[in-house]
Amino acid sequence: MVRTKRVLMFLFITTLLCACQMNESKQLSPTEKLDKVFTALDKKYNILTATIDDKRNVIEVDIPNTKNEEDMQYDFKQVLQKHDIGNFTLKINKKDFEKVKKQRKWREVTSALYYKFQEDDQLKGVLIGDYDMQVIPKPLIELFIPFNSSDTSAQTYAANVKTQVQEFLETNKMKNLIKNESYDIKIYSKDEHLIQS
Repeated sequence: MVRTKRVLMFLFITTLLCACQMNESKQLSPTEKLDKVFTALDKKYNILTATIDDKRNVIEVDIPNTKNEEDMQYDFKQVLQKHDIGNFTLKINKKDFEKVKKQRKWREVTSALYYKFQEDDQLKGVLIGDYDMQVIPKPLIELFIPFNSSDTSAQTYAANVKTQVQEFLETNKMKNLIKNESYDIKIYSKDEHLIQS
């Protein structure tokens, strides 16, 4: 009788512990799950970005194209088990790390330009092109002026914008960021015709 009680008590405690462990994985928020995966894998794989789709059970990461996918999949499964995160799939996107570094640098440049455009009354309305900026073979800054190509003042305005942008990019702060890297500036009209190159 005592032995039966002990066996029943053992089974009850084991069931309770298993239920608690299953609840732990369900209680983790998507952000906490992603954080655990990111923290465990980032040092080895240099994760550039990571997102989670908790409804489809997918974690997606961008890593440098020099890293091994099979190793990362294996390590990912180990992290899932260790932290009882649940059944997730890892989607890996490989990125050219040098290109990504260049894009980040030139996004800083275009962000600084954006703020200059906002502060300067003569440049208000000038827009910066594609966020996923072309950096290979060399960076291309695409600007759009608030004039149609048929406007008589479009050429003059575009030339003025180009001069001001080049002067801004020659400031000490921007020179330190650009570091003598060559780049191109193209200026388009509102109707997307090339005005200045």
